Amino acid sequence: MVSSLMKYRSPETTLPMVCGISLALLLMLIPDAALAQKNSSSSRGTNTVALEKKVADAETSFMKTAADVARDYEDLGELEKAQEVLRKILSLQPGLEKVRDKIKELEDIRLGKNEILLDIDPGKGWVVTGVGVKKGNKIRFLSDGECRILISQRIDTEGFPSDDVKQDLVAGVPLGALMGVIVNGNVKEKRKEKNKPGTPFLIGKKSEIAASQDGQLLVRMNVPPGSKCTGRIRLKISGDILIPSKGSSGK
Repeated sequence: MVSSLMKYRSPETTLPMVCGISLALLLMLIPDAALAQKNSSSSRGTNTVALEKKVADAETSFMKTAADVARDYEDLGELEKAQEVLRKILSLQPGLEKVRDKIKELEDIRLGKNEILLDIDPGKGWVVTGVGVKKGNKIRFLSDGECRILISQRIDTEGFPSDDVKQDLVAGVPLGALMGVIVNGNVKEKRKEKNKPGTPFLIGKKSEIAASQDGQLLVRMNVPPGSKCTGRIRLKISGDILIPSKGSSGK
C-alpha cells in the first residue's frame, strides 16, 4: 500500500523538477537568442555600410572614366557627345560647377562653329536667309548697323494694321526692330498649306531662341508697308542651323 502510494505520488513530486529544468534551459537560451539577433542586426548594418561604400566607389570610378571619355570626344570634335557624357556626371553629382561650366563652354564652341554672315537691305520685305532650322534647336543672332525710316502711310485711330505677317507691322515687336520668322516648308512654293509661317520674333542686337518649328528662316525690319528704309544691317546667324554653300552665304 505504501509502495503503491509512493508510486502514485512520484510523478507529482517529480513534475516541479522537470518544469524547473525546462525553465532553466529556457532562461539559458534566451540570452543566446538575443545575442544571435543582435549579431544578425549588426551584420546587416555592417553589410549596408559595405554596400554603400561600394556604391560610392562605383560612382567615383564611373565619373573618372566618364571624364576621360568626354575629353576624348572633345579631342575628336564630337562636342555634343562630350556634353552628353558630362550631363551624366552631373546627374550623379549636381553640385559640380566645373562640369556645368565645361558643358556651357562646349555649347558656346559648338554653336559658334556653324555660322553665316548676311548683309540685310532694310528697304526690302522678308529676306530669305537660306538658313534651315529644326524644331527645338538653338539659333543665335548678332547684328549691327542702322537705318533711316521714312513713313508716309495714312492711318486712322486704329493705328498701323498688323493682320498680315507678310507685309504689315508686327504686333509685339518694337517698331523698326530687326525680326525673324520661321516658315514651314519651301518659301518658293505657292501652296499655302506647306508654307505656313510661325510667329515673328525679335532679333534685335543680340538674341538666342529655340526654333518653334522646322523650316527656313526669314528676316526683315519691322516697319509698316509703304515705308522707305535706307541703311545697312549686318547679321550673323549661328547655332544648330543648316547653312547654304559659301558661294551663296552673303559673306
